[in-house]
Order: sequence, then C-alpha cells, then structure tokens
Amino acid sequence: MKSLISKGISTIQNDGLKVFAIRIWNYNLVKIKRTLRGKNVKNIEKWQTLKDKYKGKRVFIIGNGPSLNQMPLYLLEGEYTMAFNRFNLMFERLNWLPQFYMVTDDLVVKDMHEQINKDILPLVDYAFFPDIHPSNVEFDKYIDHKENVYWLNTDRPEFRADLPNCGINKTVVNGAIQVAAFLGFTDIYLIGVDMTFADQKVKKINSRNWEADEHDPNHFDPRYFGKGLKYHNPTVHEMLEKFDQGREFFESRNVHIYNAGHGGKLEAFPRKNFESLFDLTDEQKEALLNSSKVLKEHGLTFEQMLNAPLVAQVSDSYPAYFKTSQDLGVTLIPKIILEFLPVGPYKNQYFFVKR
Repeated sequence: MKSLISKGISTIQNDGLKVFAIRIWNYNLVKIKRTLRGKNVKNIEKWQTLKDKYKGKRVFIIGNGPSLNQMPLYLLEGEYTMAFNRFNLMFERLNWLPQFYMVTDDLVVKDMHEQINKDILPLVDYAFFPDIHPSNVEFDKYIDHKENVYWLNTDRPEFRADLPNCGINKTVVNGAIQVAAFLGFTDIYLIGVDMTFADQKVKKINSRNWEADEHDPNHFDPRYFGKGLKYHNPTVHEMLEKFDQGREFFESRNVHIYNAGHGGKLEAFPRKNFESLFDLTDEQKEALLNSSKVLKEHGLTFEQMLNAPLVAQVSDSYPAYFKTSQDLGVTLIPKIILEFLPVGPYKNQYFFVKR
C-alpha cells in the first residue's frame, strides 16, 4: 500500500493530476479484468517449471545504452543472456543470440509486436511479458501465445520473489532482475544500463509518452527509438531510486548483482570489469570474432579484417571493408550503420563491412 501511495504522489508531482486520474482509472480497469479472468493456472504451472532451473549460474542482463558499442559483446558466446525491446537490431552483429527476452513497455509492444512475433520469439528460448500492463494495455492480445512465452502480473510496483508476480519498477531491467533471480541465477551482471540520456527532439504526446522526431542518440543504434517511434519520458532519478531498492531486496536473498557495463551513471551495484570475467586468449577471442554473423555472411575471415585498410578519420566514402581506432569506430557506428556493419572492438580497433 505504501508503495502505491508513494507512486501516486510521484505521478502527481512529475506528470500532473490529469495523468494521475487516467492511471487510477486504468488501475481499476485492470483490477476488474483480473477478477473477470480469474487465475491463469497453466501460466502459473509453467512458471513453477522455471523455479531455480539455473541455480548457481551467472547471467548477463543487457540494457540498450550506447555503451554497448564500446564493449566486446562477442565474448558472450556460450553465456546466458537476457535482452529487451529492440535488441534485435543488434542480432546482425553478433555470434550468439539471447536465450531470454523481455518487454514491459506498453508503447514498445504496440509499435513492434509484429516484429516480436515474427522475428524474435522463434529465436529465443524464453520470453516474458505482462499479460495486462498497469496502463491497461493487454499484451496478451498483441503477443502470440507460444510455448516459450511466459506471462507476468505487473500490477503492483514492488520487487517480488513469487513470480509471475513482478513489479516493473520504472525499467524493464528491474523486472528482468526479478525474473533472473527466480530462475536461480545467483550472479547477475548488468551491461548497457547507462542511465545517461542526451536530449532528443521529440513530440510530447503527454508528460509520460513521447514520439521521437529524429534519430536516437540514447541507445546502441540510432534506429532504436528513431523518428516516429514512441517511448516513455525517461525519469532517471526514479529509476536510480528503484535500483537502490532492488539492491537491498536481493542482497538479503543472496543474489549478487554487478554493473559490468562501460561508464554510465549506475552506481547502485558494485562495478566489475567486463573483460575480466572471461579467461580467454587472443586466439580464442579471434575465433569468436571469426564466427560473427557479419563475416560469415560476407565470406570474410577475421584475419582479413586485421589486414584491412586503416581509416583514420570520418569520410564521405569507405572501402568495402576497413578498420579504425576503437574511438573512431564508436563515433562512426551511428553515422554509417545503415551502410556498414561493425565487428569488434578488439585490441582498440573496430572493423566494418559493407552491407
């Protein structure tokens, strides 16, 4: 009850009485729908088959911040990974796919449900969604009812251990931590959870819902919330407060959460150096890079990339494949991603292949 009152006060302060009234209306509609639907016994039984299934293992929960472009994500081959929303934009760059996928944003599911059903659900082992979002959006009317889909009850803004009850708590990452803990993962590493947001030109539908009016500077790909796509006003201070609450909740349950990302402002969890988590030789790293989808589809080897022409500055034209410094490569990705696919980084270099 206290958390609901606190959320109500926060909503009035940040969004005004009109948005608060709409949310109260939707909250009551959701309660009515819950009563009419009754318990989803099959879904509850499915969740019980997942309890502690991965007990004692580690998982990487992947946010979608621009810092992902600084990170050697190819090292995650063979690891357990959980991704969100439009992370499928990253699939074409990788040598692996996430086992777990999750969306808790009502605007995202409305915008991309067809893509989720067609292009993402067939590729992941498990996918998690609210059945009815607290905003009264019925996800289960947008998302296909597949065997690998598990429904969450996200009605209350709390951290929970009794899934499928699961609070969103301002960000899908907090929902994912609850799912990962329920699955039994005892070491959870967050990457790409930057908590930094540059200004983006938007159309404000209301104080909560925005529509992008230009390419997205706040995620790993400028198309993520690109022109015409809708998203929620990121209230960073509230998200950071929820991360603090989450740390306290899970510390008492012997679940260890770390920030293994690059930079950013998330300090609620102890920092870990991402590359230090992998005991791999240069030869093993190059083998992982060699297995990237980009090189396979273009008939190239990583040895060829190592010997590719070096581009030292931004240009109007580039060779069919080339390499840059890591810093320049990170700068180039949002500029040329529609024309070139990045591979790396490796030893402070980035590599690019023409689509």
